[in-house]
Amino acid sequence: MTSTDPQRQGPSVSRILLAVDFSPSSRQAATLARMFAELYGARLWITHVVKPAASLVAAFVHPAGAIESAEQQMARFLASQSWHGIPCQTVIRSGELWPVLANIVEKNGIDLIVAGTHGRNWLTKVALGSAAELIVRNAKCPVLTVSPRTPSRVPDGLLRFVVPLDGQHHAESALAYTMALANENNAQFVFLHVLHHKAMPVDYPDEEIIDDDRYAAAMERLREIIPGPERFRRDPDIVIESGVPADTIVTVAMRTGADMIVMPVRRAQSLARSRVPWKTAYRVISHATCPVLTLAE
Repeated sequence: MTSTDPQRQGPSVSRILLAVDFSPSSRQAATLARMFAELYGARLWITHVVKPAASLVAAFVHPAGAIESAEQQMARFLASQSWHGIPCQTVIRSGELWPVLANIVEKNGIDLIVAGTHGRNWLTKVALGSAAELIVRNAKCPVLTVSPRTPSRVPDGLLRFVVPLDGQHHAESALAYTMALANENNAQFVFLHVLHHKAMPVDYPDEEIIDDDRYAAAMERLREIIPGPERFRRDPDIVIESGVPADTIVTVAMRTGADMIVMPVRRAQSLARSRVPWKTAYRVISHATCPVLTLAE
């Protein structure tokens, strides 16, 4: 029977693409992909892309060639995980990462992409061109990123989501998707607003004083954005803090024991107008100790 309760209608997640590079972060991502596949009865496309430049090196090192080498690594990767009861298939392609993945996503109607990150240090950067960034910046469907800082154990469930709101804008479609996911899992929202001087860069370590008037004004703005209590299966929390946005988001997620951080992002062609600045989003993705779900606006 199909439920007519809007609180119980979860998002459609029937086809998941797990992007792997056979690193430890890929194993972390596989744990989350498997959990989502079990939760929604979804099919998995476990995908590895051999870059053309790397292909020449691999072909020289491995006489069998880059593709054959990738197939051997894929076999070892599959053997290291449990896929019992999950319909899945492997895909190995050669080419540039995003065009290859975009083709697979479109051809198979992928609902969710899961990928590991390497948790690069923000100060040393090396950000542009990273696999996770390319995927998040270009994907139209939701992307779940998992860093090496995420515990390797299988989560007990999705019980608490941290959702940053800037107090002025919000992506209604992203919020609706997250609410459906949270309500289906009886999860709690922690809505977070970080006070940060708008004239300062998003990574400038200023500390704004939160007096009673500023707190009340911020709370009033959030209550205008956050849906009414009848839309939630569990009462949400609202947290207002001062600090560097990305660092505060990561810290609050750790402190509240969040199972996921949810952030709306604009795609590559319009990053300059992002509701959540891309610099903040990438810093959260790189440093979070729980999975980060990005939703394209």
